[in-house]
Amino acid sequence: MARVLLGVTGGIAAYKACELCRLLVRAGDEVTPVLTPDAERFVTAHTFEALARREAPRDLYPHLVEADLLLIAPLSANTMAKVAHGLADNVLTQLALAFRGPVLAAPAMNVRMWEHPATQANVAALRER
Repeated sequence: MARVLLGVTGGIAAYKACELCRLLVRAGDEVTPVLTPDAERFVTAHTFEALARREAPRDLYPHLVEADLLLIAPLSANTMAKVAHGLADNVLTQLALAFRGPVLAAPAMNVRMWEHPATQANVAALRER
């Protein structure tokens, strides 16, 4: 059983993270959802709390939550750029900077956004780390 911090970013793909959360819990993992404000425009934190059977962190220090893995799915181009450049303007980006364990991300964006040189530079920077 892994302790997973599930980061969810804004974009229509946020609804797919609900199923991911459900499957992780079904597999026996302990899931703590962490949503960006933009993610909550698509799916509420209450949905993830119900699926995870635990509350999302309400404080500004999610890095204090003990976990084995930070999984960001979906990872929007916006949040990817923030993490690649060390910006921490919401709870998830703060967590991404402070988390000391492995980070797994599932980018989700329009193909033209994915192919843009700026996005590819951000991907390269994150892979290098």
